[in-house]
Amino acid sequence: MRGLQAIAAVYEQVDHYLESLRNAESSTGEDPVPERIDREQRINDQAYFVLAWGQLEADIEEACRNAIRHGQTHDDWRYRRAWSLYNPDDRRLSGLSFESRLTLVIDKDSVDWKRAMQLYNVRNQIAHGTLLSARIDMARVILDFFRIRSSLARE
Repeated sequence: MRGLQAIAAVYEQVDHYLESLRNAESSTGEDPVPERIDREQRINDQAYFVLAWGQLEADIEEACRNAIRHGQTHDDWRYRRAWSLYNPDDRRLSGLSFESRLTLVIDKDSVDWKRAMQLYNVRNQIAHGTLLSARIDMARVILDFFRIRSSLARE
């Protein structure tokens, strides 16, 4: 997630700019257009959410590939046999769904796994053309991404 901090910083700049437009419009006494700025902020939230999500997903992919490689080198065939089903060099990770990749690197019973799946569902909704009607708390989401990343199994 090398780029996540930079993405978060630029997001904040754009969001502050949009907020300053809202304040400028209301201070001029002219008819403010809060609906337009609200919509722009929601779109900004969602665009940066998907961009930031890509950073987390890349880390999950890398951790999954490493877990597979590590499992394939185990001395005991009884342990190694399940890992040999996967090809860590396959661009699509042997067709594993996101949920399966996540389960290979985070405990499925954990809060982080559940939160990652919630955020994945938000990502899918946005990426497949359904814009959300509410804003996304990007500060919280960025912290969630870092926390989820820190819980990834690295072997």
